[in-house]
Amino acid sequence: MQLAKEDDFILGQKIDLLLTTGQMLIECLADSNRIERNMRRVVQFMNIPQERFQMHISYTTLMINISDGQKSITRFRKCSHHVPNMSALADISKLSYLAIKENYTLEGYRLALQKIGVAKRNYPRALVVLSAGLACAAFCKLFGCDWAAAGITLVATCVAIFCRQEMHHRNFNMYLTVAIAAFIAAFIAGLSTFLNISETPNHPIFASVLFLIPGIPIINSLDDMIDGFSIVGITRALIVFITLGAISFGMVLALQLLDIGEPAVILAPQHGIIIIALVAAIASTGFAIIFNVPISTLLVCAIGGAIAIVSRNILLYEFGLNLPLSSFFAALLVGFASVFLIGPLKVPAKVISIPPVIPMIPGVLMYKTIIGLMGLNDAPEEQQISILLQTINAGMTAGMTVLAISLGIAIPNVITRRYFSKLARPSEQ
Repeated sequence: MQLAKEDDFILGQKIDLLLTTGQMLIECLADSNRIERNMRRVVQFMNIPQERFQMHISYTTLMINISDGQKSITRFRKCSHHVPNMSALADISKLSYLAIKENYTLEGYRLALQKIGVAKRNYPRALVVLSAGLACAAFCKLFGCDWAAAGITLVATCVAIFCRQEMHHRNFNMYLTVAIAAFIAAFIAGLSTFLNISETPNHPIFASVLFLIPGIPIINSLDDMIDGFSIVGITRALIVFITLGAISFGMVLALQLLDIGEPAVILAPQHGIIIIALVAAIASTGFAIIFNVPISTLLVCAIGGAIAIVSRNILLYEFGLNLPLSSFFAALLVGFASVFLIGPLKVPAKVISIPPVIPMIPGVLMYKTIIGLMGLNDAPEEQQISILLQTINAGMTAGMTVLAISLGIAIPNVITRRYFSKLARPSEQ
């Protein structure tokens, strides 16, 4: 390709479409590897030689360069809104394949991309609020709470996520929004401890804030670092850490106002395997709706969540494996299952693999780590060493578990891309 010979207007259109494609993928929380693969397919559709195209991906900026050795064009695009949208991710991935297969024109591609950008979310706001409440209530049941505590969690979560949505629409600072939402959820859940209506009153305090857990950024940060996108991965990890800090701050403030000490929660199942599978399916479905997955994949996400939690619990409690290793094998099972289902469902593997493993992310251990560090100075001097060791242990267990889950999801995709790419349709990579 000789850039000097190509109409500047047409080349400008191509660059703008590439930037828009990448921006949409970044803002719907695609991992960097997918962003690069999708954009390179679009580059192929536009008849731009791959060796002439370069890109730089960061969390807030996308930069692309096209050069033929004589003429070079570099442009960048800011990416400011980051909201999980699995349907948009799947549609863009499919479009990048169809553009090649069906020989789209630039205008046809632009209109199709525009349609994806303005499409309404699959689920109404009221359903998203209710789904978040049910997901956190299901989390509470996974912790071993009674039904009264699950109901308290449902109410606290629904109020908190509604307030979070209102603040988001009014462009509040992201971390301030998270802290206020965590405060509201923990405060409402904490009030229930004075009512004596539940035998497990502490469980809702932790469970009601779990809808705030940055599950996709946690998994993507490790995936990016594994795939060689270290800067983006580190940025995502910092955002995760600050978000967890904001959640913990909101919780601590609520507990101090209510004069409640750090709630003690026994993280062990107290129910039979059928109830565990059911509540795990509800939790996964709730997060799938929050992430706006395609409606056709909801049942798969529910079944995947049940399989993940049940298999992890069997390995953890029946075979005596530790939490990270149990979580790894459960995530690996979900990861391989998702790889085999991307053909029939025609969606990227992560669309149906991330929601099922979200309930396995040790959000309570993460919060206990941050809360432990925040309250270390206030503890009696003779207890500080003991608290510090407990905090470090919780943090290391949480970190290793998240790493294990990310590896379990990533390994099947890496194997598929490397060894079976010729057998799979390009849109399914």
